[in-house]
Parts: sequence; structure tokens; C-alpha cells
Amino acid sequence: MTPLRAHRQRRGWSKAQLDVRLRRAAKARGEALPQPESLARQLARWENGHGAVSHLYQQLFCEVYGCSPAELGFVAEPEAPEPAPLEELAAELARASSVDVEVADLLQAQTDTIRRLDARQGAQLIHDQIRAHISHVEELNRHAVRPGVRRLLAKVLADASALAGWQALDVGTSRESWEHFERAKAAAREAEDPSLLAFATAEQAYVLLDLGDAERATELVSHARNQAGTALPALMRTWLAAAHAEMFTATGNADDAARRTLDEASGLLPDEPDDVPPYLVLSKSHLARWRGNCLARLGDEDAIEELTTGLAAVAGTYARAEAGVRIDLATALCVRGDRATAEEHLRDARVLASRTGSLRQKRRIEALIARSALLAEAPPLTAKAGTSGDD
Repeated sequence: MTPLRAHRQRRGWSKAQLDVRLRRAAKARGEALPQPESLARQLARWENGHGAVSHLYQQLFCEVYGCSPAELGFVAEPEAPEPAPLEELAAELARASSVDVEVADLLQAQTDTIRRLDARQGAQLIHDQIRAHISHVEELNRHAVRPGVRRLLAKVLADASALAGWQALDVGTSRESWEHFERAKAAAREAEDPSLLAFATAEQAYVLLDLGDAERATELVSHARNQAGTALPALMRTWLAAAHAEMFTATGNADDAARRTLDEASGLLPDEPDDVPPYLVLSKSHLARWRGNCLARLGDEDAIEELTTGLAAVAGTYARAEAGVRIDLATALCVRGDRATAEEHLRDARVLASRTGSLRQKRRIEALIARSALLAEAPPLTAKAGTSGDD
């Protein structure tokens, strides 16, 4: 039995159910699939091991099954590595022994550069870059002997892995995202850094949220907050409270808790935070934008003012953040009944999501259109003249 057939049968899916999932994944990418009869014939050939699966369908199968290309039989499983000769191990230990504070700072600077590129251009173009960086830091950490050096490297590894986790989530690879966050948490524990551990734990909750498990996502952020207690800096406690509020909005039955936690976050935000880590970007304007996001999800028209202010701070510079704010604004404008302005924001958000390769935001746009009676009754959104839409 081929891996493709085995994975479908293991989940108890019929071919028709698989067809629905493949079309949903393709639509989020801006791709169109052939008619059901034609696709069914092609699926039968692939599940029987006849013919090579194209690159697009490999991506779609990996997404709907949450598996790697190797697990689905698209590429050969890597062979077990040969035992490293003694001289190779000695060289790896020697490289790790050269790490000091200056080298650790250089590695952290590399993470920060990737983070800035991610904020401006999106994760798709630099996904491979962060993977290579993590592999390098992880190898150094594995062969470092002195505890002080290991803690330095573990801190860099935790930060880089959390960044990679968010990037993987943005481009729609949830399984990879989860694994990155698991590595980030383990490294944060070795680094003995409670802020990094709380941050990676709470960010991992967004994987659960994107999988539709808002209850467990909320529990995970709650665990991150309770585990750290009041030992964390005020800015980190502010960030955790805001994330907790967002999780509450997603459960659909905790509006009061969401509003209460948003107010708590506003009260925790320090005027002049000290020693802000590079991975934590949070100011009054950021928190206002986050609050607007939550209020929009709660169907509160008050979100529009805060989101409009937040949009001015990111427009033209931070493409992914701008797309997110425009989606939130469209959500709030739908509540008001301003369909025309909502459509304008969604068109712009689509262009930005295509530019950054954010599958996550494309899904948010399609979900908003699907559940909005106002937009669902309108003709399908099209890109403005001179733009490329979802291409």
C-alpha cells in the first residue's frame, strides 16, 4: 500500500472528503484544481503508485495530512548517517569551544537581521535562511562543553527557533511550526530564561488556534502565565495578557474574560520598559492594534478607531502586519455594515498576503468572506488594476 493511500485510510477519509480538503488548501494558495471526476482519476493513479506527483500536489498533500514529503513517499527517507570519525568529532568540539560572548552576540545579531527581514518581507523568502541558522547554532550547542557557553547558545537557539515557529505558521506548515516551538522551549529551559520559555509556549498556542482548538490554545497561554507568575518583566506579562485575551476571543463564549484581560494588559504596560529583548516588540501603538484585533473578533465597532490608528503605524513598511490590520479592519467594518470599505481593505490585504507568501492571512481573508453575509452576497473580490491579486 502506498503512503498516500495509507494516510488517507488511517484518517478514515473517503476520496470525496480528501477532494474537499485538497480544494480548500488549493484555494488558499490561489490555485484551481480540475473537475472532481478528473481529480478522482488522478488520485487513484497516485494512490496506486502510478506516476509522479507534481510539486503543487505534493505541497497540498503535505498540508492536508500534516506530513513531510518523506512521510508521504515523495522523497526518499534520509539514510542513517555514518558514524563520525574521531577527527570529525574533535573538529566539531573545537569549533564549539571557540564560542564566547562575542560569538554568541554575532549569532544573535544574525537572528535579529532575519527577524527584521521577516517583518518587512514575510517568511517565505527567508524560510531556508532561518533553518540553516538554527542548524548552525544547534550544532554548536550540541558540542559545547562549558555550561556558560551552552546557556549562551541555548538562548540564541530558543529565540531563533521561536522565530522559525512563527514563520512556519505564517506559511501554513503547522507541524513544522510545532516542532520549532518545542525546540525553542527546550532551549529556553537550558538557557534558564523564563521569559523566553513563556514567550515560546504562548506562541505555540497559535498553532492550536489555527487548528481550530481554541480551548486548548487558551489553556496553554494560561499555563505560560501561571508558570512564570510575577517573576517576568512587566512588558512580557503585558504581552502574555494580550495573547491570553486573543485566545479568549477565539473560544466564542468568553467575551467578558477577553475584555477583562485586555484591560489587564493595558494596565501592565510599562511607560519605559527596561532591557527589552529583541523578540518582544510591544508598545502602546502595538497594544492598541492588538486590542483592536480582539475587539474586531468580538464584533465591537470600537475596534475601528484603534485599528485605523494602528494601520497608520505599519502601512507601507511592515507588509505582514499591515495585511493583518486590514483584515481586522474589514472584520470590524462588516459589523458596522460598511461593505465597500471592508472590500477595499480586503483587496489590499490580499495583495500584501501574496507578496509575503502568508498562507495564514490568505486563510483569514477567505474565512471572513465565507462567514460574512454582507460579503458573501457580493460578487467575488478582484484585485485592483495594476496589482497581481493572489498570483
